[in-house]
Amino acid sequence: MNKFKGSAAMIAATILWGTAFSAQSSGMRYIGPMLFTALRSLIAVPALLAVIIALDLFAGRKVSLWGETRSKEAQKKLLAGGFWCGLVIAAAAICQQAGLQYTTAGKTGFLTALYIIIVPMLGIFFKRKTGLMLWISALLALAGSALLCGGLGSLGKGEILVIICAGIYSVHILVIDHYAPSCDCIRLSCLQFAVATPIAALASLAAGESWHPDGILASWPFWLYCGAGSGAAAFTLQMISQKYLHPVTASLLMSLESVFAVLGGWLFLDERLSARETAGCAVIFAAIILSQVKISSIRRKKD
Repeated sequence: MNKFKGSAAMIAATILWGTAFSAQSSGMRYIGPMLFTALRSLIAVPALLAVIIALDLFAGRKVSLWGETRSKEAQKKLLAGGFWCGLVIAAAAICQQAGLQYTTAGKTGFLTALYIIIVPMLGIFFKRKTGLMLWISALLALAGSALLCGGLGSLGKGEILVIICAGIYSVHILVIDHYAPSCDCIRLSCLQFAVATPIAALASLAAGESWHPDGILASWPFWLYCGAGSGAAAFTLQMISQKYLHPVTASLLMSLESVFAVLGGWLFLDERLSARETAGCAVIFAAIILSQVKISSIRRKKD
């Protein structure tokens, strides 16, 4: 029953994440990518604060910024983690949002999901062994990306930005991996969005994006959904699910985000994939599953 609850929570999170690509794409009709990123990050902060307050009250704890973090060293680590996570996620979100101006929500979802393969590949720089199956998965992902985008030589500006985004998200996952074990994850997420908001806002102003009230008001349903839905709500659901699920099972379910991105593009934006693009999505998804299944088998042997 606990596994069922965990799986249901994670699938709900992936639906929020996947359909957010359609909301992000729609928001681009009214405001620039950096302003959109700033607004969705801004909304995520009070939404996560509400979650933190509710959890503290439910647990009978005194509501505070630090939660159960007592030592000065641990508090400094939480602040450092929030800063670095916020800096990296702001860069990743801006690249993804900018890419959506030039490519579809479905393609963006699948290309962003490449982070699941890029993360272990980056482990090479940390002298972590990379097995043959992972190299095969990487080659499959490359082939799938070529099919999806019409050949690597035909990569457009949007696809290139989203692939860069996937690389930056991979760094974000590694930064979280460094700080999360010793930090309250929801507070860490709240701090990262608090840092990402001014970074994206300043970048928007520096780039000369329009901050006209009409555009901001016209786009409010989209950045509100992305901030409260795919930001605060989905993150909380992920936290709940990972209480009951093995990390590998959780990561496999997370990869469904790319599938829901395509479905969201089809339902809300009338996007259609050609047979070649659909084949590319299937190959990328197979590569993601293959890379995780191999890791799962290794962990079972160790256990």
